[in-house]
Amino acid sequence: MIDTTRIYIADISVLKDTSVFERLLKRVPEYRQKKAMSFKFPKGKMQSLGVGLLLRQACNDAGFAGADEHVAYGENGKPYLVDFPHVQFNLSHSGERVMGVISPFEVGCDVEIIKGDRGRLAERFFKPEESAWIKHFKTPELQSDAFYRLWTLKECYMKVTGRGLSLMPDAFALNVDVAENIKLFHDGDRPEFTFREIDLHDGYRYAVCLKTDGKTAPQEVNVVALSDEL
Repeated sequence: MIDTTRIYIADISVLKDTSVFERLLKRVPEYRQKKAMSFKFPKGKMQSLGVGLLLRQACNDAGFAGADEHVAYGENGKPYLVDFPHVQFNLSHSGERVMGVISPFEVGCDVEIIKGDRGRLAERFFKPEESAWIKHFKTPELQSDAFYRLWTLKECYMKVTGRGLSLMPDAFALNVDVAENIKLFHDGDRPEFTFREIDLHDGYRYAVCLKTDGKTAPQEVNVVALSDEL
C-alpha cells in the first residue's frame, strides 16, 4: 500500500522529434500505443503518449511496476488499475504539458494552458461569487490566471467524483481565501476534499484534488524529463 501522493508533470515538446516519439512509444503498453496512434493530429498523439509515460514512471516509483499494463474504466469513464484497485491514479494534458497523479486516495488532476481573458466563460459556468473573485484582480493577466486557477480546481474535483463533465462546474462552489486556503461547497461544506495547486510559472496551471476523509497525506511533486529511462 502506498502512503504518499505522487504528482508528475512533464513537458512533451521533445516528442515533436519523430525519432524520440517512436523510441518512447515502445516504452508504454500496447493499449497505450494504440490509443496514442489513434489520434489524427500530432498533438493528440504526443499528449496520449506523454501521460502513458508518466503513469508508467508513477507505477514504477510506487513499487507497482507493470500495473499500468492493465487499466480499466469505471461506469463514468474513470480509469483504475485492474491488478491494484486500492491504488488510485489520474491523468491530464493540455498544450505541451502532461500531468499524472498516483495516490492511496481517490484523486483527480488537471492542467490547463493559460490562454487569456475568459470572463464570459466564468459568467457562464461559475457561481456569481466565483466570477466576482476573478474580477477583483486588478489586471487582465491576473484575472486570466485566477480563472484558470478555478477552472483546474473545479476540473480535478469533477474527476474525483467520477462524473467528469456530467457534473456542471456551476453545481458547486470553491472559495479561495486571502491565505490561499481552498474550501469546497457542494451540498454543504465538504472538508473531506483537499486541494493542491502547483504554479511552475510556465504559462500553465496545475491542480490536484484528493478525497481524504479528513486525513492528511504527504505529497511530492516530480517535474520529469521524458527519456528512455521512463
